[in-house]
Amino acid sequence: MSIAEIKKSSKVAAVDFIPAWGDLNGNIQRLVEATEKVAAQGVNYAVFPETAVSGYLFSDFTELAPYLDTIPGKTTAAVLPILARTGMYMSVGIAERDSETGLAYNSAVLMGPEGIIGKYRKIGLNSQDQKVFAPGNTGVKTFETPIGRIALLICYDDTYWQYVRLAALEGAQIIGWHSVSDRMMPNATPAEMLGDHSTVAHVQHMSAFNGVWVICATRSGIETNPITKGQLYYNGGSSVWAPSGHKVAQSPVLSPLELEPGLNGIYSATIDLDEADTQCDALLAKRRPELYFPTLAFHRSPTDINATSTITQTTLIAAQWEKSVSKLDSIQVGENELLVLPELSALPYTNDPNIVLSYAEQQGGVFEQTLCKAAQKGKGYIVGSYPEIEKDRLFHTVVLAGPLGDILARYRVTHLNERDSGWATAGSSVSVTATPIGRIALAAAHELDVPELGGLYSTLRADILAAPAGMPSDLKVEIDSHLFSVEEPPTGRADFAPYAIATLNQLWVVCGGRNERDSTSAAIYGPEPVVLTPTLTAQRGAEDVRLQAQVPAPFTWINQERLVSGQQAIWFPPLTQ
Repeated sequence: MSIAEIKKSSKVAAVDFIPAWGDLNGNIQRLVEATEKVAAQGVNYAVFPETAVSGYLFSDFTELAPYLDTIPGKTTAAVLPILARTGMYMSVGIAERDSETGLAYNSAVLMGPEGIIGKYRKIGLNSQDQKVFAPGNTGVKTFETPIGRIALLICYDDTYWQYVRLAALEGAQIIGWHSVSDRMMPNATPAEMLGDHSTVAHVQHMSAFNGVWVICATRSGIETNPITKGQLYYNGGSSVWAPSGHKVAQSPVLSPLELEPGLNGIYSATIDLDEADTQCDALLAKRRPELYFPTLAFHRSPTDINATSTITQTTLIAAQWEKSVSKLDSIQVGENELLVLPELSALPYTNDPNIVLSYAEQQGGVFEQTLCKAAQKGKGYIVGSYPEIEKDRLFHTVVLAGPLGDILARYRVTHLNERDSGWATAGSSVSVTATPIGRIALAAAHELDVPELGGLYSTLRADILAAPAGMPSDLKVEIDSHLFSVEEPPTGRADFAPYAIATLNQLWVVCGGRNERDSTSAAIYGPEPVVLTPTLTAQRGAEDVRLQAQVPAPFTWINQERLVSGQQAIWFPPLTQ
């Protein structure tokens, strides 16, 4: 397809559509009616939820089997004439029966006026999916259309950073994400509540880390399985996200409600493909595939000998300094505590390379000695960073000082930002160190917008990522606060990249940082911020923010072991190239 044939600007819509449980023919008719209404609004591409013509809450394959459809099948036959007449493109989730094997797949199909364009079978299966669906075998594909290059993903796929990254590497400009983001009913048993989570509360990373438009369609209302009497509720939150990581449209977030099946809302936005191209190119240019090879292509067993096996308690501390000062001379840490300082810790915040270079020193110099003395005095751990000089090269180096007064690890920043690329050489390896308080990884906070780095650290089974930060980021968590079950949602106050890295890799992230007016980069991020672990940001005027933390982190529905073992690494080799 030539560039001239591509429509650069289009109207897209995330459609909240509610199927009736086990009513295949009735749901297809409801889908036809909804498609007509969406097309009448001048939408160029519409995304409908997961399992939109069967319902979702089935206890086994036998129960679901009568409501499976093929691709092509009844659903596509009913919808395609509308698309041919209106010119609209759409993708919809279908519980698919493979016509050759009879196996069921949780699938999505992309259609347009020219017919069926392609399909995707869900790779990231959760525990409910695994009762009825086989793992997806299509891989992540990008489809050329006149409105842009579109890739499809489904619900729990967003628990993993890899699948949307594969789409971006395939040139996707638009992601259609199909979901039934379910929550446990308020009267669920304690055992059932351990499964409570929200996939729609994780979608921001798909756009923010990959520079693509993401159209997220989920459903609302209570679903009841009439055979088992089991119930889930879907609290809405369909949304559209820009390549910048900012949200541009969203449906309301609802409490449990009984809603009529059919169309429940259309949430639209106008997208610009040039914005995706510019943003995606810039983000992908930061990648360092030579660092990821071959580790990110490996499958890891749940019985990884690198994983921490003993639970411990520690105090995580993120120091907060004003922009214009360094408080290096007054740092203190307690026994078995971890203190993370702001980046370039010996100097006030600056973007002036000449000032930065005036503080450059060799390993074992005054900076490292200062950290070692303070760590030894308090019998704790301290992380900071400085400009390191080695012969004729300079590095932005993050160091970990330990309670015996020595440097336990050095990490030369591997993904340089614009400021550091003017003077520093990029490092060539990552760093994870086993300590009595857990496995500690090192990074600079500004490089956490490269998800591969966090992915390396989860694969290497880090428990804590210590990442000195500079000034607060412009991109904050924009997930609707009503999707969170924790007492203090991070929406609007927490920097997004470290927040996402913590949950995508199931580890603690600690960022010493600086404050500017009411915003701060000094924060502690937990691995399950929606239902369990806090996201703490330093208060204005406070010297730090602290958390008495369990390491490895506590968990309910997921932890790092489950995350790593649930990844389908057979699809990951392109991540290392």
